[in-house]
Amino acid sequence: MKLVSDNIIETLTDIAQQLPDEKKQQLLDLLATWTPDVRNATRESYTELLNFESKSGSHFGHARDISSTGLFIETPADFDVGESVNLLLTFISAPNPLKLTGTVVRKTDVGIGIQFDETSQSQVNNLDSIISNHILILRQIR
Repeated sequence: MKLVSDNIIETLTDIAQQLPDEKKQQLLDLLATWTPDVRNATRESYTELLNFESKSGSHFGHARDISSTGLFIETPADFDVGESVNLLLTFISAPNPLKLTGTVVRKTDVGIGIQFDETSQSQVNNLDSIISNHILILRQIR
């Protein structure tokens, strides 16, 4: 059962963008604690070394899991909830890397949760298909 409606979180996130930086960050950090309750997609194991970029520069980390809506990256870098990132993801099942943008929606002691910005149904279906094929190939290899 969802404890918090997606619409409420979207509305509060929009409100946060209009606040002074300190208040904005406080509200975004609070909203980030609600995100586990509103996940809509199944997570799959995805352990890849990643290089990615944000406004503060280039970063590295290890992806831990992925879904059609986001991924978790273990990284020593410090990020703010609401910060944008640019990702280049590779999959055994896809001939070309996927360029995606996302937003930090959660941060922990070990890393960050990213929600992909692409929301078109075709993009979600494409990523779902790539992830499913990736998992099938990995199972055949093992």
